[in-house]
Amino acid sequence: MTIKPKIIVLDDDPTGSQTVHSCLLLMRWDVDTLSMGLQDDAPIFFVLTNTRALPPESAASVIKEVCQNLQTALASEGIQDFLIVSRSDSTLRGHYPIETDVIAEELGPFDAHFFVPAFF
Repeated sequence: MTIKPKIIVLDDDPTGSQTVHSCLLLMRWDVDTLSMGLQDDAPIFFVLTNTRALPPESAASVIKEVCQNLQTALASEGIQDFLIVSRSDSTLRGHYPIETDVIAEELGPFDAHFFVPAFF
């Protein structure tokens, strides 16, 4: 049996989670709630941070709190194999690279950054 990494998506607004199904959408990021997401059978879960609505400094603070709580939850669940996805489209609000920088400081560097403008 191959164990796949848990995919954890930090989403700055509800539009990203509206495009998927059969996975959890967490609207809180306390350690117990994040642990519940890590225990879920689905390979992915979303954490709605709603940072898109915040000024950059507040957005950075929220992301730092999420990451620190996530570190605690990962350790308590014994999970070492995980992927973090920052689904942030708040570049026009000055949140790039603030949010990804905070994630990298707390959880380690990203393998890649993709900028995908989608104005259909």
